[in-house]
Amino acid sequence: MKKVAGFALILVMLVVGCGWAQSTSPALYQMRTKESSVTEKRFRKILGNNYDGQDKNRQAYDDDRKRKRRQQTTTNQTDNNGYGSGPDYAWPHHLIEMGIRFAPSLDVNTAAGTGSYAGFRNNGAGVRMSVGPTLDYFFFKNRYAFSTGLWYTIKRSGFQMPGTFGSSQWNPGAPEKESIYNLQYLQIPATVKLFANNIAPNMRLYVQTGGLFSIKLAEKALEEARNGLYTAESGGGRRQYGFADIELLLGAGVQYKINQNNAFNIGMSYQRGLINVMRTSELTSKNRVIALELGFKF
Repeated sequence: MKKVAGFALILVMLVVGCGWAQSTSPALYQMRTKESSVTEKRFRKILGNNYDGQDKNRQAYDDDRKRKRRQQTTTNQTDNNGYGSGPDYAWPHHLIEMGIRFAPSLDVNTAAGTGSYAGFRNNGAGVRMSVGPTLDYFFFKNRYAFSTGLWYTIKRSGFQMPGTFGSSQWNPGAPEKESIYNLQYLQIPATVKLFANNIAPNMRLYVQTGGLFSIKLAEKALEEARNGLYTAESGGGRRQYGFADIELLLGAGVQYKINQNNAFNIGMSYQRGLINVMRTSELTSKNRVIALELGFKF
């Protein structure tokens, strides 16, 4: 009996040892791996790539990693102010941004006269100024803003005229007369600003377009004694210009962001008057203004 038990124990040990030896054999392992690969390919060919559900999970995992990578790239491209070196499509820190604007300008006006104002023409250009607060309301992220303000603006309007203007007698040899007025306006812009991508860290371009409604506050004749329009007919007691003007505004510039709240603006703008600013219907004059735009936002 003991011999049978010993023989059985030896047999079991031999079987286990052989099985272990076979499982650890490199050749056998490669053969099983090859058979497993062939079997998997056959399953995929018959049942499809997603026969075991692993590809679907792997695809979801890869998509999630790509999404996180894109978010990290966008975060790295944009600094804490939202005005980094990359695209700036984020919502602004403040929907309303206020500022102050100072704009020295070069003013010129057109001139076309009939009747007693025949022979009128403009007499060149002059430098004037405009100053006032601005307000930008961002209605689409930090890319598009409605821009308005309240600007105190001085414009120049001047004419060259025949020497006999305002005289009851015709004198062909009379020297020409001239007239220069300063017109003071309160301007209310209604424009849209479109901001482009950053061209440098914290620096981006903008384009501004829209209209201006200008209310005349005062008109002042310069050199009254030699001002032909001032002294003609009424002796200076009559207003020569209308009470308002409407202009088209086109502008472009660069905004440099200092920090989260402050920025400098520098650019150029063009104002084109659309209506006749003269009171008389025999003389037509429209304003033209080219301005250097300097601003500080806070």
